[in-house]
Amino acid sequence: MEDYYRYWGKAGRQKEGQSLDYHLLPYHCLDVAAVGEVLLNQQPRLRRLLARLCGLDEVVFQQWMIFFLVLHDLGKFTDSFQQLRTDVQKKLQGREGAEASMRHDSLGFLLWSAELGVRAHLQESWGLPAKRRRAAKEDGLDHWVRAVTGHHGQPPKEDFGGLRNYTGEDDLPAVKQFVGAIIELLLPDKPVLPDAKKIKTAAWWLSGFTVLCDWLGSNAEVFCYKTDLVPLMDYWRNTALPRADNVVQLAELTPSHCDTELNLTRLFGAYMDSPTPLQQQAVECEIGSEPQLFILEDVTGSGKTEAALILSQRLMAANLANGLYFALPTMATSNAMYDRLGAVYRKLYQAEGAKPSLVLSHGARQLSEAFRSSYLPTFAASSARYGDDTVPADLHCSAWLADSRKKSLLAQVGVGTIDQALLAILPARHQSLRLLGLLDKVLLVDEVHACDSYMHRLLCHLLTVHAQAGGSAILLSATLPFKQREELLTAYAKGRDGDPVQLQQQGLNDYPLLSHWSRAGLSEQVVESRPSVSRFVTVDFVHQSESVVSLLQSVVEKGQCACWIRNTVKDALKSFSELKEAHPEWNIVLFHARFSLSDRLRIEQEVVKRFGKQGDAAGRRGAVLIATQVVEQSLDLDFDVLVTDLAPVDLLIQRAGRLQRHSRDLQGRLVETEDQRGGAVLTVYSPEVTADPNADWFRDFFPRAQKVYEDHAQLWLTARLLQQRGGFDMPEDARLLIEGVYGVEAEDQLPESLLSNCFQAQGVAKGRSSVAKENALNIELGYCFDSSFNWWEEAVTPTRLADEESMTTYLARWEGGCLHAWAADQAAFQWDYSAVQLRTSLLVETFLPKEVTESQYEAIQQQLPAQGKWSLLMVLEQQGDIWVGCGKNAKGETVRLLCDRGQGVRVE
Repeated sequence: MEDYYRYWGKAGRQKEGQSLDYHLLPYHCLDVAAVGEVLLNQQPRLRRLLARLCGLDEVVFQQWMIFFLVLHDLGKFTDSFQQLRTDVQKKLQGREGAEASMRHDSLGFLLWSAELGVRAHLQESWGLPAKRRRAAKEDGLDHWVRAVTGHHGQPPKEDFGGLRNYTGEDDLPAVKQFVGAIIELLLPDKPVLPDAKKIKTAAWWLSGFTVLCDWLGSNAEVFCYKTDLVPLMDYWRNTALPRADNVVQLAELTPSHCDTELNLTRLFGAYMDSPTPLQQQAVECEIGSEPQLFILEDVTGSGKTEAALILSQRLMAANLANGLYFALPTMATSNAMYDRLGAVYRKLYQAEGAKPSLVLSHGARQLSEAFRSSYLPTFAASSARYGDDTVPADLHCSAWLADSRKKSLLAQVGVGTIDQALLAILPARHQSLRLLGLLDKVLLVDEVHACDSYMHRLLCHLLTVHAQAGGSAILLSATLPFKQREELLTAYAKGRDGDPVQLQQQGLNDYPLLSHWSRAGLSEQVVESRPSVSRFVTVDFVHQSESVVSLLQSVVEKGQCACWIRNTVKDALKSFSELKEAHPEWNIVLFHARFSLSDRLRIEQEVVKRFGKQGDAAGRRGAVLIATQVVEQSLDLDFDVLVTDLAPVDLLIQRAGRLQRHSRDLQGRLVETEDQRGGAVLTVYSPEVTADPNADWFRDFFPRAQKVYEDHAQLWLTARLLQQRGGFDMPEDARLLIEGVYGVEAEDQLPESLLSNCFQAQGVAKGRSSVAKENALNIELGYCFDSSFNWWEEAVTPTRLADEESMTTYLARWEGGCLHAWAADQAAFQWDYSAVQLRTSLLVETFLPKEVTESQYEAIQQQLPAQGKWSLLMVLEQQGDIWVGCGKNAKGETVRLLCDRGQGVRVE
């Protein structure tokens, strides 16, 4: 018996009275390689793309890839790993090893690179260049091995000293014997050595492919544990390959082919017989044979989504992609887009036998009813945890990849938040799998203007990396400042080895605009706007809260409906309480982000039902909504009167989109004719706009909102510009408004008193951009631990940089001697629905009521998502109509949290 048969690779949970359940290591290594062989054979596009990244012929690439997949768990051929199951080790080797002290992924690379390791063995067998020192210049094989051994979410660490510290005297001979057998099996003729520079970059995608193969190859329901001995060749041909074919079919990873003959009517239906100007330009613009970037700028309601899908289909038809990922700013917008694409995504592919996958990808996707209805059976996880800080792959497989909802970015059509895409270039565990998922996809990003300086820098980095891998991208925005558009174009061009883009200012009439970059050059096409979305909005300023109340009173008396958008939750709570006290007879609704998820969704549904397009006259009559930015985007709301706190100009334009959005008569009924409610008037609650304002001009008026919008100079420019003009025409004034506030010349218009604040805000923005640069992975360094200063868990990787840190807090009710989820009325996901995000300045620690036992608390902790990791559990006791909990804030002060279903969570 060869020595390598004396090592286990997988082991089941030990049950009393039953024989040991384990899978021999050489078999598991072949299982994973067989999955890779099947995937590459069934997905020639993927094989071609990976081979191109590696600079290799497809045949040569596949030979190397399968060989290195076998070596992915090389580190398990060590005493350090084998002793993690002393019962299995004793049965196979007749002994028990020393205590573990190193992860097996890092051990795998150490086995390769050490002087007495696998590379030394190949030097003798193949005549590879000798490498006596760890610091010696690395070649393509080193980068490839680092990619496959680092398959547990991060690159292997390389600072653990000598190999002898972790291996028994029989381990190294067994490893060399196994590698020799694999060479004879898979590489009888030594293939061409890969180029170090190419593999260094490609290693990120090679690691992602290894993770995928390992997760699928660890499905114990398909790859049943095997302990009896058969020759490796027989196991490879008769067991590993047939089972790999089975698991790939179960995972539904075989791609469908795009439909190259698709037209607008077939894709969207008869209403596309009359496309908008932007959509027509998407149909007519030239699509070359190279990866390319499109930026679409147009007003809300102009059909940007359909135009983007048209371009996506044309890119797919030109063989530049075979799928897409639609990244949106919020979970709500992602859910809405998931529903929209559900009706059309299959039409992107050839109908006969096509089974393209559509997946929703964000942190709470399990709460989407449409998403849950697409569930498929999951694979059961059978392995016990190893104990060396790595998680068995079949646990990941069961939790993430087992059905269509879990394939995330690997689905042919993905919809989710932009965060899920940004995680691909951040040091989050398994980010390489996300990079692999974006390969061969069109990356669509909506609401790009909503990105702050931190997210903008990350998006630029993602565009560079996506372009480097040969991907095309489409960015959608209402309006983009000139500088921001230039930076996005330059970032993509960098990934295609292009020169920095230097835009020429076209004046203030270049809107709506379609920007198109490829190696052939940059094209900027001004298009007409859709007549139905063109209108003039009058802007009226008020400077006392009493004026707002008076306006709202007039609205109620006329039987109209109104919304007041406040910039902070605290301001919204204050206005709601004051109005309820002064006018208890009014029909007032409060809507902000600090409700439990169940209450927030309930209120959102009520708001959409009452104030949405289908809201009836009776429900709208005399109704007032006090809200925060939660109504700013994604919700199709229509108010007769809209009041808003002063905010940056682009957000005011966005908020104005909720004002008289649909044509109605004076009673609030929908009509097919022109709107009968009179001209749209946006009322802005603001400090007075003077030529020489005080330095604390905004801070004194909005003390709570001063940190929400830190650049008070931009707010002054917004107010002055709108006051001077008395309103705005859309889309004619869009560019003028944006450049008038964000343009390079806008700073020259500032009064001296606000320059300090302007420079401070610019410094903060540059600081956030620097943090993004620091956090983003250095792809050029290759897949190594030094590519980032810190590798995070996915749940805590910062895709957004908030002014203040926040933490998920789960609300529990102490009632009848038991702890219940706040959303106990939900049939499933009660704790997900009981969650609320609270700033750490408000709460960092919770106190238990004295009646609650530690065991009760611990039992609930185990029920929470991720067993309560990175979150708080707040236990609430009822006091009258209010539920109260206690804790401590960031200053160490004791605080009381008040909660009810009408006002949400607030700090007393």
